[in-house]
Amino acid sequence: MLIILSQRIDTDSDYSDEVFETYHYPSRYKNQIHEGDTFVYYQGNRYVKEQRYYYGVGTIGQITTFDDENYYASLINVRKFNTKVPIYLPDGKYVEQLGYETVRKSPTPPWQSSVRPLSQQAYDYIISAAGIQQEAESQTSVEALKEQLKTHIRAFYLDNDNNSVIEIRDTANKIIRAMNIAEKAADATNETYTPVVEASEKLQQFFEYCETTRLTYSYKPVLILAFLKCADKNGIMKLEKGVKWVRQYYEDRKLQGKKPEIKKCIYLNDSVTDEEIRNNLISNPIKALSESGYFFFNNEDQSLILSQEIWPLLGRSEKLRINKICLMRLQKYFNDN
Repeated sequence: MLIILSQRIDTDSDYSDEVFETYHYPSRYKNQIHEGDTFVYYQGNRYVKEQRYYYGVGTIGQITTFDDENYYASLINVRKFNTKVPIYLPDGKYVEQLGYETVRKSPTPPWQSSVRPLSQQAYDYIISAAGIQQEAESQTSVEALKEQLKTHIRAFYLDNDNNSVIEIRDTANKIIRAMNIAEKAADATNETYTPVVEASEKLQQFFEYCETTRLTYSYKPVLILAFLKCADKNGIMKLEKGVKWVRQYYEDRKLQGKKPEIKKCIYLNDSVTDEEIRNNLISNPIKALSESGYFFFNNEDQSLILSQEIWPLLGRSEKLRINKICLMRLQKYFNDN
């Protein structure tokens, strides 16, 4: 996804930004910035026309928050323009009016928004006017391009954004060039789209598994919730973290005056140990989740791993969907028993 980041460099900011290193933004923009997005820096000034221009480009790296109100995006592959690009076209119109219909309804850019989508046509114009060769985009790290591809795939399959097909094609071609495998370009369509389709179908099947898996105890949805909260960026959850989260879940039920579990189990015991919880998780929900083919348990380093066909496709909305499914399954389980 292509986006504009508004960042004034002619005055001090109230935000904890570090130009070309970190972008600080409030929670209202959290759904508009994603890891792997390509951004263009925009300098605005409502009073001085000459201070309205684009001056840099880069990629959104890791995004972090400590209070769910303030977000910090690390900026990677950044390049400062040798030539600042005015926001105006030679005919007086705005650069961001080029191809505007692919990203918004109104031809007038929402200048008041610090983060806004940018069309491919406008992006190409800016890069060209800045004197940066388009081919230089292939210098973007393969990992960053992969993040972009994941975002476009999610938008196409899960948000029904048909325009994302073009983004998928273009990003896949960039990956091909970056990996120096241009000789395979003739087969790019098959090599790119077949895995995409299979991965998307696998993700839908995983959603269905979460919705329909048989519950003898509450363990499976609880462990999946724990995984969503405790897994690292690679889709791996250390079992010790899962143990702590699961313990807290059942203790919270007790504090609410509810039975931790309907049937007789270790969580009814106030003095249950972490070791007992660990053994219980391995023998019951982890065994069942591993048999499903969606999860894998590494006994050597005691970690639970989600299939790498699925994990890369789990963005915030997908995780929220799984979270909602598990919570509904648990509500029904405890109400029915």
